[in-house]
Formats: sequence, C-alpha cells, structure tokens
Amino acid sequence: MKVIVIGAGGVGLHLAKTLSWEGHEVTLIDNKQELIDRAGGTMDLLAIRGSGTSISTLVKAEAPDADLLVAVTSVDEVNIVSCMLARQLGVKRRIARVRNQEYSKPDIPIKLADLGIDQIIHPELEVAREVAKLVRYQQAIEVVECAGGKMLLLGVKVDDGAPILGVPLGKITSREAEIPYRLVAISRGGQTIIPSGKDVIKAQDKVFVIAGHNDVESVFQMAGKLAVSSRHVMLMGGGMLGRISAEELEKDGAYNVKLVESDPELIQRAVQRLQRTLVVQAGSEADFDVLAVEGLAETGVFAALTDDDENNIVTTLFARHLGVKRTITLVSKPEYMPIVRAIGLDAAINVKILTSDAVMKHLIGQRIISVSSLTGVDAEIIEFAISAKSRIVGRKIRDIGFPKGTIVGAIDHQGEVAVAVGDSVVHQGDRMVVFCDQSEVPKVEKLLE
Repeated sequence: MKVIVIGAGGVGLHLAKTLSWEGHEVTLIDNKQELIDRAGGTMDLLAIRGSGTSISTLVKAEAPDADLLVAVTSVDEVNIVSCMLARQLGVKRRIARVRNQEYSKPDIPIKLADLGIDQIIHPELEVAREVAKLVRYQQAIEVVECAGGKMLLLGVKVDDGAPILGVPLGKITSREAEIPYRLVAISRGGQTIIPSGKDVIKAQDKVFVIAGHNDVESVFQMAGKLAVSSRHVMLMGGGMLGRISAEELEKDGAYNVKLVESDPELIQRAVQRLQRTLVVQAGSEADFDVLAVEGLAETGVFAALTDDDENNIVTTLFARHLGVKRTITLVSKPEYMPIVRAIGLDAAINVKILTSDAVMKHLIGQRIISVSSLTGVDAEIIEFAISAKSRIVGRKIRDIGFPKGTIVGAIDHQGEVAVAVGDSVVHQGDRMVVFCDQSEVPKVEKLLE
C-alpha cells in the first residue's frame, strides 16, 4: 500500500515507522528540514520537505497514485485542507487528526466526506479513553483492548509474594486444564522478553497478559495484587484532556471526580461542560497546598494531565509521597517514558503513541486488522485475519513455527474468543491476536499469507 503521512512530529514519525515496518511504501511530508532529515536518515521511507496544503508537494509525493493519506500535524486546518486536496488529486482514502470536538459531533451540518475526510482521529479523546480504562483496572499499568474489545491485554507489575514467582511458565500452563490468561511478554530492567516455557517471573517484573474480561481478577491475583478499587479520582489539569477525561468517567457513574486547574478560563469551561465533577481552582499548576487540602492523600486515583511533562511528573511524585495507590501520568516527550517507570511511577500515557495506534486501527487491510503499541516495550500487538488461502489453516499453533519473539495470545473463531494454547487449531476466517517483536512483523505477516 502506498501511504502519504503529513506531519513528522511524534505522531507522524511513530505512524510512519509502523507502516514502514509492515512493508508499506511510505512518503513523509513536513515543512521542517530537521524533522525530514531525521526521518529520512533513520527510516525506510521517502521524506519530502513541504506542506500538506501545497498541491505541488502532494504531486511530488505522487498523491494521484496513493492508497492513503494521513494528516497528523498539530494544526487542524492543515490536516483538513490536506485531505481536501488529496481527494481532488485522487488519493483513495484520507484520515485527519482533528482536535476540535465540533467535527466529532453527530449533528454537525457539514459531512466529513464533503471535506475529503473519511475518518477523524481525536487525540484527546484517545487519551481520555485510556485514562478511563486505567481507572477501571486500577491494578494494571497498561490496558489494551484486543479482538474487538472481547479480550484485554493487561500490563501488571508483579509484587513480592505473588503466586507466579519462581515457577517456570511451562509448569504453570501444564498443570492447568483451562488457562484463563496468556502471558505474552515480560519487561525487566528496560529489556523486553518474549517468554518461553523455561522463563521464570521475578518480583518487580512487568508482565503483559491477554485475558477475557471475566478473567481479569485471575491475572491480578497471579501478580499478587489485591482486589481493591477506589471510587475517588482526582485529575490535575482542566484543559481539553482533563475535561474529556472527566466526561468519560462521568459516563461510568461510579466515580467521585475532582478536577484541579489554575487557569480561570479553563475552570469556567470545565464548570459549563461537566455535570458531576467537582472543579477546584489552584494557585498554580503544581499547587501542592491545594492538592493536599482537597484530600489528595485520601484519593484512590490521581491523574496528572497538564500539557507540561515536568509538572505532571513532579505532581505525580507528590501524590505517591502522600500514599496515593494509583497514579496516571501524561508524558508527551518519548525520552521521558523510561524515566517515568524507572522512578517508580505507576501508569504512563503517551498521546503520540495512542494517536498513532488509533490511526492504525482504521487501516484495515487484507491480513492486518489492527496494530497497537505498548509504552516501554519493544513489541507490537497485531491482529491478523486468516484467509482461506493461508498456509496455516487447519494447523495447530504448536506446529506452525512462528518466528522467535512471537506469541499467539488469542483466537477469535466465529465470534468466540479464547486464549490460544499449543493445541488451538487455526480456521479460515479466524482473527488471531499476536504479540510480536517489532523486527519480526514482516516475517509473521508472510507466514500467515
């Protein structure tokens, strides 16, 4: 597939890299020379300096022959105009990153198709949904929906005294008649391990497990987590991210939410939009006195969602100091992600990765249905559709010979999703959830042809 990506910021780079790994022909456009030089020197793609709103630049990128254009700059108007021009030039499909919520409303008087847009991606909404998932599953450091939401991939930190410690994974699977979960990766000391039956879990490992919704508690128990969930949530940051996150939590109706913000204008917007959230004014973004007075020490979940990474990290550390059990930190700079985990913070959210993954979910191809990334883990969660011509149809998982660094986590057979085991048989039309080392993605796709 020939793909044009407009915008070489964090989202565009991550998206272009993922598409390139999958073997697509990628052209990346940005008007900043340093970003173009960096992308062209490190990725297998064509990097062009220019604007997505320039007809000559799009023609240079061979837009008339392109299958897809994805506009993910930080400016809504640039993304929209890029899609409008792309439609006129003959690009078959167009996706735009648009932050303005007005375009996401169902009653908008202008059809997106009239603007040349087939699909809109809303970064703040993706973050808000991630915050809501991490609040619902408070023992997890990461939550990714798989198989159309029927399965969950949970990232969990293993506590001292957990039942799974010191036992080879092969023995655990062999002694259970029906395995309610599938451990697909281990993060240890900054290294990603795709486990075999001989691997042993150690305390403080971060394990990634695929399980059904009804088996989530089994995963937490395996990792030594207590089944404790707090209804008291405090959000720091009343910008668009904080407001939409509060709205998502209000939909659940199960949480008492406080939103802390220092900007009077943002406070007013939050008060007008939110129905059951208590909005509190702070003197500054990192007003520790207000956080303490508003009961941070008694709060079960604290999420730092300002647009300042350093402020988010510092306020989260303060919350941890006061004994808050569950913290969520928004981090935009990719270089900060390893630091967040290294200093003991709980769950970290990267808006660039979430936005890129949201785009990938709409790139349904013949074999790859969706691709999701994990923060701090060098692997991808990929969902494949198995065609009638696939060479693996009728074979057991154990007999297929997947590349090293690959684990099949689950199989969706005619709407019934189950954790994959060695004896699981692959059928035509199945959807297979695979956890795969990034470098092995092309090999796995070729194997499933």
